[in-house]
Amino acid sequence: MKKKIIGSVLVLGIVAAAAGLFVPNAVQKITKESVITSSQLEKAVDISELSTAEFIYNGIADKYSDGNLEETECHIAYASTVKVGIALDQITFTIDEEKKTVTPVLPEITINTVTVDPDSLSFIPQNPDVELKDIMTVCKEDALKEASESKELYQTAEENLQSAIEALLSPILKNAGYTMQWDV
Repeated sequence: MKKKIIGSVLVLGIVAAAAGLFVPNAVQKITKESVITSSQLEKAVDISELSTAEFIYNGIADKYSDGNLEETECHIAYASTVKVGIALDQITFTIDEEKKTVTPVLPEITINTVTVDPDSLSFIPQNPDVELKDIMTVCKEDALKEASESKELYQTAEENLQSAIEALLSPILKNAGYTMQWDV
């Protein structure tokens, strides 16, 4: 639930900022007599990369000896943040002029960033003879694996993404007499 709240707050903040910058100009230009095009809608949501959910993970990763997956050099406890979302310029739209409906076609949600907090690192045994770069790589790979297996993370990200798109486009579509629908 905490992840969902954090993701929702993050998305609403980004949507509010983007809507404040881009939507007023688009709404003024579109009237009920206007024909909505996919390229107009793509421009309205083109605010680069959007992270729609955040995965906070406290994990333990194993650093193995080079080339030997049975010999563990150390265990690393760490805290990480994984953000998932999409590149908004990859969204396309299917428009039904007769029914006056717009259906967003979304790209696959992917992991945008994996961040490991270096201050959170602790080791067993203490002070292993391993470079920090290698430790960070092992922790990032572990967090990435855990996040990619979380169905809830991707479900939350998709729900937040749909909310963001609706918030960005609703004023434009309403002004032109269109409604938005989602393929299920």
